[in-house]
Amino acid sequence: MNITIVFDLDDTLYRECDYVRSGIRSVDVWVQWQLGVYGFAGAATRLWNAGHRERLFDTTLAEIGAAADPATIAAMVAVYRDHIPRIRLAADARAFLTGDHGCGLALISDGFGVTQRRKAGALGLSRYGFDPVIFTDDWGRAFWKPHRRAFETVETAHRGRSRRFVYVADNPAKDFLAPRALGWATVQIDRARAVHSRTPPSDAHRADIHIRSLRELTPRRVEELFDPAPMRLRA
Repeated sequence: MNITIVFDLDDTLYRECDYVRSGIRSVDVWVQWQLGVYGFAGAATRLWNAGHRERLFDTTLAEIGAAADPATIAAMVAVYRDHIPRIRLAADARAFLTGDHGCGLALISDGFGVTQRRKAGALGLSRYGFDPVIFTDDWGRAFWKPHRRAFETVETAHRGRSRRFVYVADNPAKDFLAPRALGWATVQIDRARAVHSRTPPSDAHRADIHIRSLRELTPRRVEELFDPAPMRLRA
């Protein structure tokens, strides 16, 4: 097909809420060991599910009667980011990656580098032929999406192999601006219970099409992404 499909990681190839739960469990062990306090995991999970995403650790410690000083919070954040996650590929992602899609593959993911590498390792992504795998944090926070550098790097890596690129991701606030500017096709995957909003801040942030499962990303539909309008007007 002479097409490269480039994937985001969080809430694209697996459910990010699973990572959150995994991290909370690891922090819960630390809290029990270091602070001698119990009930962190249950309280944090309940607060997260209720939509308390900012300062979650501070709020949880206050609820279970523990001090939330800056040093303690910093240590908890380090445990969360550094833990070995218990996550797995979404079933549709595994089916796509092991199927006969006929496309080149690459990965572009934001987030703290150590954290994202641990996720990739837990998901076994090395077996699926992503080339290149780009963690934008390796270049510094300034190069996180929507910066173009990662997308231009993929184009360079696939020069001579692909002339058409598709970016599949979940977060319209940052994911689609750069690839759209470079002429890529864009696909927003809307998984249930996704962490980030599905609503684009402007028309420039919109993806070409929306899907709910990678099973919808058939070879025919990938080809159709590069057909003339009105194909790109579909929801």
